[in-house]
Amino acid sequence: MSPIFVLTVRQLAGSRRLWLVLALVVLPLLAGLLFQIADATTTPDEFADDVTRVMLASAILPLVMLLLATAAFGNEVGDRTLVYLVTKPVARWRIVAAKLLATLVVGGVPVAVSGFLTLALIEQGDLSGALATGAGLFAGAAAYTALFTWAGLATRHALLIGLAYVFIWEAALAAYLDGIRFLSIRRFTLAFVHALDDGRLATVDTSLGTSTAVVGTAIVLVGFATLAVRKLTRMDVP
Repeated sequence: MSPIFVLTVRQLAGSRRLWLVLALVVLPLLAGLLFQIADATTTPDEFADDVTRVMLASAILPLVMLLLATAAFGNEVGDRTLVYLVTKPVARWRIVAAKLLATLVVGGVPVAVSGFLTLALIEQGDLSGALATGAGLFAGAAAYTALFTWAGLATRHALLIGLAYVFIWEAALAAYLDGIRFLSIRRFTLAFVHALDDGRLATVDTSLGTSTAVVGTAIVLVGFATLAVRKLTRMDVP
């Protein structure tokens, strides 16, 4: 698994996508800095909740993971070199695990660190809330990684489908229709943050309990990772 992990990290870190990822993860930090130097009309808790809900969980986290996870196998599928990967004497689940881990390292870690630093800046050193935010974002990153990695294997239109999921399903439908909140990684992420520190997102209706967030995230992670292994095993590689 190690060579595949290293190769994937190099592919993702060496692509143009990385510059967009870096630009996205810097935005919350800039917002936090502006809050400190500007004459704010809101409290630090309210602003921190808005940044977490609107910027981090709803936009930056899913976009970063979408850009990277759909490319985890996309490079091999696009240039028809996947055959060289799957013909190696390596179990399919190890290949998928290496891809998922590499994507989390390149995308999930920067988003989690960005959330941690942003909350620490806004709250002026409240490490408890900052740690909860970083950990919750990382859990959400793991779920998004599994979903979008499978999509990258299943279809060539994974990026378009992922955008539709992020901006239509999660941002529009799941945000306002409580009946489908159990099918939203964004909702799981926010519930995770609140569960780790009940002072975080107190001004936001997360609508989900701790157990629901944990179980939902686990189902998405394990379920779509399994589907990715199944797809890789059964797909007709040219």
